[in-house]
Formats: sequence, structure tokens, C-alpha cells
Amino acid sequence: MERRWRQLITCSAALLAAAAAAWGHPAVSAVAIVKVTPDRRVEVTLVHDGLAYALNDTPARISDPQMYSLLDGPAQDLAEALADGRDRFASGFRLAADGTPLAVELVRAPDLEAVRRWKAENPARQLPCKLEFVVRATLPAGASVISLKFPAVLGEVILSVDRPGVEPVYLPLAPGETAPEIDVRMAGGTTNPVGTLGLAWRYIKFGFGHIVPEGPDHALFVLGLFLLSPRFKPVLWQITAFTVAHTITLTLTTLHIVGLSSRIIEPTIAASIAFVGVENLLTTKVHAWRPAVAFVFGLVHGMGVATAFNEAGFPAGQLVPSLAAFTVGIEGGHLAVLAGAFLVLGWWRDKPWYRHRVAIPLSLVIAAIAVFWMVRRVMGPG
Repeated sequence: MERRWRQLITCSAALLAAAAAAWGHPAVSAVAIVKVTPDRRVEVTLVHDGLAYALNDTPARISDPQMYSLLDGPAQDLAEALADGRDRFASGFRLAADGTPLAVELVRAPDLEAVRRWKAENPARQLPCKLEFVVRATLPAGASVISLKFPAVLGEVILSVDRPGVEPVYLPLAPGETAPEIDVRMAGGTTNPVGTLGLAWRYIKFGFGHIVPEGPDHALFVLGLFLLSPRFKPVLWQITAFTVAHTITLTLTTLHIVGLSSRIIEPTIAASIAFVGVENLLTTKVHAWRPAVAFVFGLVHGMGVATAFNEAGFPAGQLVPSLAAFTVGIEGGHLAVLAGAFLVLGWWRDKPWYRHRVAIPLSLVIAAIAVFWMVRRVMGPG
């Protein structure tokens, strides 16, 4: 039995380290802004993690060292990767009107000059390197609906469709999903192509995916909370404090009421995880400040995740229900991580050796990873 738990703890620590050590900055969702004009022209601007796409991987999986290697390596290698990305986008992007594919013109794609401009404008925070594809097309006369599809490697895409005289459409798309048909008639068109419940469900899934599998910072934070006191109620209170705070600043930041530089936000997120890991080593009970730490962590991370909502330009009327559903998904993701922790580690929570053989080793791993992230986010690629 002792050998078994030793193997399990060693394996858990190794998986944590392997999954998180190379991950430096939070993954960002791509945002596609579609504008339809009265003269039937369509322009699609896709803002995405340019280096992850150039490396043909999703922002959630690609590592910072890989991106820095491309960013700071030979210009020829970067140019070739960007050119390959342009070709993949040209072949993988689809725009259809009334079910018929349209001929599109790729008028702008990431290139060396775009990357150099990004580096010059963001000398202290070069990742994620947010670049643009711009596509144009003309709708046939009488076209009533359009549908779009983006390459799956972009990950989830928040789609924004702006049509004169009609309320804009905002909805998240799963990787590689063909968007629901969107009415592009200038008057009398259907506003929401998926219905109220369908839209809410999309944002719930979007929030859940922000935690599982794309939120290693959230997962480590929840695991850190669990390790000190592996009881459902105390951990649930702390997770709820985080979620409430996350929602507050996500909403306020998206409405441009508050905001902090990513140079402050990202290291602070890592520092809060390190704090929880270190505190687990120094105490044996949940102190009154633990929920406060969770709340502060949520405040900071809410600002960090607001980027995609900001770039999509949500109006206030649609923002509130979308964020509410997104928050439900966030909480569901936290509960999934918590359930996993109980399933894997909860068997030994009442054992006299739990703290020394489970809580302390895993807390050390969490603290070490978080400190590594913090240093990387402060210092950059060096």
C-alpha cells in the first residue's frame, strides 16, 4: 500500500510539473470581427495568437519557449512559419452565403513586418503576440444568411457580426466549428441564430473550457486550496469567493471601468498561486484570510481574461447575460477540478500521514511552478 501511494504521488507531481512548467502566459481566445455593409461587402478581421498559429498549435498547448525560439530566432525561420500559416488559413477558412461558398480575398496576414511592429509596440510583454488576418468578400444579390469556419488550430473563437440596422451577434465557436447561419439582411433579420438558451449554453461551455483544459493556473490554485483542507465545504467557499471576484472585474474591465497592465496582472496571478502553495507548507488549518486570498486572485484574473471580451466589443445589453453564463461555466470547471482532486487524493485525507506524504510534496510542486511562472512573466524569455 505504501509503495502504491508513493508511486501515485510521484506520478501526480511529475504530471503537474510536466503539464505546467513550460506554460508561461495565459492562453488567449481568438476574436473574429465580421462587418457587413449595405453594399453587400463583408470584411472579417481575425485577432489571434500569431506565434502559436505559425507553429501550427493551439494557444492552450504551445509553450512559451517554443514561441520565443521562433520570435527571437532566425528571421528566415519566422518568415517561413508565417507564410505557412498564411497558406493554412487560406485553405482552412470558409465563408458561405446561403450555403454556397464565396470567393474570398486575403488582404492581410501576419508577416515579418507585423511581428516587428508588435515587438516595437510591446517591448516588455511580447507574448501573446496578437496579429491579424483580414479577409474580404462580396455577397451575391439577395443573400440572406452567411456562415463561417476557421481553422481548428486557432482554438475557440469569439465571433462578432455587425450589420447596419440590426443588433450585433456575439457568440463563441468551438475549435473548427462551422458557425450557425447568421442573418445578414439589413432589416427584419434574425438577431440571435442559436436562441437564448443555445447562446447561454455556448458561454457555459466557453467558461468551462477556460478552466478545463485551458486553465492550468486555475487548476493549480484549486488544487492548492484542496490540499490544505480536503473538505468539500471549506474549499467550495473559497472557490466561490474566487468566482464572484473574477466576475466582478471581468465585467468592469470589459466595460472599461477598471483595468491594469498585463505586466502587473500576469505576475500577480502566479504570485497568488505561489502564496497558496507556500502557506500550505506553513500551516495546518484554513485561516480567515484564505477566502480573501481567493477573492483577490479572482479580481486579478478577471482582468486578465477580459481581453477577448474587450476585443469583441460586447454592448452592455449582451454582456451581462453572456458573462453570467460564462461564470456558470467557470464555476463548473472549478468543481470538476475539485471532484478530480477528491477522486485521486481524497482517499487518504483522514490518514495521519496525509500532510507529510501528500499535501506537502504536492504543495511544493505547486509553489515551485508558480514561482517559475512569476519569474518568467516578470523577466520575459531570459
